[in-house]
Amino acid sequence: MLRQLNYIDGITVIDTEGTIMFSVRFNPEFYADITEGNKVIGMNLFSAFPNLTKENSTLFSAMKTGKPIYRSKQKVVDFLGTVKETTNVTFPVKVSGKTIGSIELSEDISRNDRPRSSIIEINSDLLPTIDVKENLHPELPKYTLDDIITKDTEMVQLKNTIQNMSKGNFSIFINGESGTGKELFAHAIHHQSNQPEAPFITQNCAALPETLIESILFGTKRGSFTGAVDNPGLFEMANGGTIFLDEINSMPIHLQSKLLRILEDGYVRRLGDNKVREVNFRIIAASNKNPIDCIKDGELREDLYYRLAVMNLSIPPLRERKKDIKLLINYLINKMNAMYEKEITHVSKDVLDFLLNYKWPGNVRELENFIEFAMIQAGDYDDTLQYNHFKTKIELVDEQKIQSKEKINKTLKEEIAELERTRIEEALLKSNGNVSQAAKQLDIPRQTLQRKITLYELDK
Repeated sequence: MLRQLNYIDGITVIDTEGTIMFSVRFNPEFYADITEGNKVIGMNLFSAFPNLTKENSTLFSAMKTGKPIYRSKQKVVDFLGTVKETTNVTFPVKVSGKTIGSIELSEDISRNDRPRSSIIEINSDLLPTIDVKENLHPELPKYTLDDIITKDTEMVQLKNTIQNMSKGNFSIFINGESGTGKELFAHAIHHQSNQPEAPFITQNCAALPETLIESILFGTKRGSFTGAVDNPGLFEMANGGTIFLDEINSMPIHLQSKLLRILEDGYVRRLGDNKVREVNFRIIAASNKNPIDCIKDGELREDLYYRLAVMNLSIPPLRERKKDIKLLINYLINKMNAMYEKEITHVSKDVLDFLLNYKWPGNVRELENFIEFAMIQAGDYDDTLQYNHFKTKIELVDEQKIQSKEKINKTLKEEIAELERTRIEEALLKSNGNVSQAAKQLDIPRQTLQRKITLYELDK
């Protein structure tokens, strides 16, 4: 597939929220100003490249369709105003059938007059590799209860609950929408415990393939499979401390069974090993879905959930915490004044009215992206964030509202056809294009499916 491009000038990886998780450039001229020093790592894609939207971004298109996009041209403007035209090969990144992000290989075609020597030819040796073992180490909690900025009554009650109960060693289940701050709460709970200096391990269960997550969680014995070495798993490393498992509903069911056994027996066995090792740790699990819905959807074992939810924390979304929005705006501005060497003190009234009334589907994380984007746009001597600093972000939100209204105005027949096409595409993807298997998944006759494939032009 790499042969679809003649060269790779850069690679970008994002998660489902659009956060840039990884970025590397092989051509020194390719977005040199914004990629130097990994400035874009951790930024939202739409903050780094304001002209992109979920509709025109190839990275988001690959996630939406679940299919690779080959040699797609795209014009991109970064937050400094640099314009590039690229040809991209883009792939969705999946774990156990669930899309967790996308990766894009880009060739800069803005200047076809460049000498070939200035562009690095594709070579697998140039592509970065990630040694998972580098990530297997305890960390200290980054956040405390003081970092949970709130005046909201429900949030204050959650903080008081943590203050009163986190001294114990019982399991805790946190649920809340993406961007509400579940990991922040996990850090604060560990920091508030009797042993804040004990190991604190975090792992997003959706971030690793099934074949890899088992060895990372449980550890390996030398010789148990090709290349295996004696390596402790995260459960061993968390002994005496805390392990935070985010998106636990993405953990394969058979591994959930093993986790339940560890919690009940207090012993862990490395892959390929006969020896069992005693472990004692607090587990904090989290999900961005209601845990009861996870159980109904077959994503979470019911017995595991009730074993984990000795204490359950449900974090309210930002749209239900209106008192916190202005508080968070001021906090984020002060934080980013230091980051970007600015002296912003105010937000204009029209912008503040928008920020207070917007529904914030991306919660605190989305608010932070808004503020960071505006701070980058503001001049060095500005003291107030004005509408023009937020303009691209606000226009994007307005455009999405229009599209949402257009969707509502569709006829029932159009809605059903759109849903049917999507379901057929998903079934064909899962069956690798096998029409008979897809028909079985959809529980319809093969002839009917073949007719609908032709109707929706899915055979082209």
